[in-house]
Amino acid sequence: MTEEKLYFLGDEYFIGLIRDIHGARHRVDLETYIFELDPVGRAVIAALTHAVARGVRVRLLVDGVGLPLADAELLETLEGEGIPFRIFHPIPWFFRHRRYTAGGLDLWALWSRLNHRNHRKVCCIDRRIVWIGSFNISACHLPREQGGEGWRDTAVRIEDVDTDVPDHAFERAWNPWFRRPRPRNRVRSPFRLNDTRRQRRRLHRGLIRRIVRGRDRIWITNAYFVPERRAQRGVDVRILLPSVSDVFFMPWTAAVFYGSLLEHGVRIYEYLPAVLHAKTLIIDEWMTVGSSNLNSRSLSHDLEADYVLDSPAAKAALVTHFLQDINDSRPVSQEAYAARPRWQSGLAHLLLLARDWF
Repeated sequence: MTEEKLYFLGDEYFIGLIRDIHGARHRVDLETYIFELDPVGRAVIAALTHAVARGVRVRLLVDGVGLPLADAELLETLEGEGIPFRIFHPIPWFFRHRRYTAGGLDLWALWSRLNHRNHRKVCCIDRRIVWIGSFNISACHLPREQGGEGWRDTAVRIEDVDTDVPDHAFERAWNPWFRRPRPRNRVRSPFRLNDTRRQRRRLHRGLIRRIVRGRDRIWITNAYFVPERRAQRGVDVRILLPSVSDVFFMPWTAAVFYGSLLEHGVRIYEYLPAVLHAKTLIIDEWMTVGSSNLNSRSLSHDLEADYVLDSPAAKAALVTHFLQDINDSRPVSQEAYAARPRWQSGLAHLLLLARDWF
């Protein structure tokens, strides 16, 4: 029977992930957008090193944009520990990264795919356990008392689940020449991966249908769109967004849509304690946890991974934590929205012209 457990705190998440890597017997496939060589990154490297030493097949895939934060020192550390790794679409001007690129892509290919990133945060272990959510390998997710920044994230650990869909997606990202037929159970799988154009369209249309058919509640964390019809039909629509973001202008661009949303009865909240980085959806009893934002990048460019919860306990935990986050947030009113600086609004409209790049 499949087991699901949610994680909301960085220290608990990394302790659990590293424990499972230490317990791996056959294989560990880890992909992440950012991998920093800080205490968390070094602890993960140590766990992967021990796995390699006992004969476990380990593969680490890091996005080319997320890599330069650690850059050469990380590559040297991974090489020195004998951990097999690859870089997804290296940045073209970091020439030393090219030899770690799957398939030996040429410079033109690197330029043409510059805006196509791997934003997934997934770890598959022994074809039995999957970790999926919004935690990068970075100490910023740790509590402040442990030297972190207390970022607010959500992830789920799934045990005894069919991993064919995430395994297939990892292989496609690891090796661009991979051509194994897609899993037949993809449509019914609880994993939502947008690694093909057809899959992107299917997932997007399916999400819109669920929003349109929502009856009681649509609760969104770190995503924004304009669901006017939902509010008009009396559906409880709440959007939880960051007050302060790791990308400083993101709250400004989100605020461009506040006026229309507020006019139609949508309740908007800005999270106060720390950077809000979680990506979750609650539409009636259908709930997801993962890496997807409801923005142009996630819909059109980035590889993302989400999981549809099935366990009543996991769903209850997600609902409870959403309401806790609301209590730690400030509601956005029409008055507060109107009082925002005009220069900020003007700059946000200009930034939205380049929304495909952030």
